[in-house]
This record gives sequence, structure tokens and C-alpha cells, in this order.
Amino acid sequence: MKYLIRSFLLLALAVQLTLGIADNSRASDDGIVTIKVEGDFFDVSANIRAAIVGKGINISNIVHASQMLNRTGRDFGYSDNVYIDAEMYEFCSARFSHKLARLHPDNIVMCPFTISVYVLTDEPDLVRITYRVPTGKPGSEEISEEIGALIEDIIEEATW
Repeated sequence: MKYLIRSFLLLALAVQLTLGIADNSRASDDGIVTIKVEGDFFDVSANIRAAIVGKGINISNIVHASQMLNRTGRDFGYSDNVYIDAEMYEFCSARFSHKLARLHPDNIVMCPFTISVYVLTDEPDLVRITYRVPTGKPGSEEISEEIGALIEDIIEEATW
């Protein structure tokens, strides 16, 4: 399992370097991958949506995270905003869902997949793209790698 995770992370790093990513920092120990790119939030966000739909996958939900957090922050005692813009795209493929369920019924929790696109107030010139490294129940390593490759492909198309 550790070998598979290391291989996945090395592949993700290679994709980042190939894309001309602005910053290679990433939180790999916690299962979250963050890629920073130079560009406009709305362009990167639209490209992520187009890449998902271009794979024949329906976006089941778009979470307008920055709008909600910026609107409600003062209610919880926060006077500043973390994000200028932030959206999360939730999507899943019926093909992957079937494979996941047949490998282990508890894998249902893996769908939908989520890609977040956001800009921090402290770094307005960088767009961040974040996703969780897919992991399922034991025996699901191969499909988890396929899902990871799909997410990476979507990000590569969107940032090319």
C-alpha cells in the first residue's frame, strides 16, 4: 500500500512539473494534494468544469464555499476572509461507482470526488487546486489509482 501511495504521489509531482506549476508545495502526508497555478480564478474554475464534463461526467454539485464563508464569517466572530473566491466541484462516474461498490460496499463514501479551486486573500495572484488522494477499503487500490489518474488528468487539462 505504501508503495502505491508513493507511486501515486511521484506521478502527481511529475504532472505538476510538466504543467509549469507555480509552486510544488503539497501536503502529501495528510492525503490532500494542493497545486498552485498562476492565472485567473474564473478561467481556472471554468477549465476545471469543462474538463470534468469533457470526460462525460456530470457535475452533481457546485459548492460556492467562499460566498458562504464570507457571508457568515462575522456571525462566528471572524472579521476577515480566508478566500477571495472558492468553489468545490463534486462529481462521480457511474462506471467508477459500480467498480467501487463491487470491491467493497463501504466504498460508497468515495463518491462524489471533489476538486476545489480557490484563491486566498493573502495570495491573490495564485489559484490553488486541491483534492483528496482517493483511498478505499483494502482491495480497492487499483480503482483508487484509476480515480487518482482521472482527477490528475482533469487538472492537467484545465491548467495546460
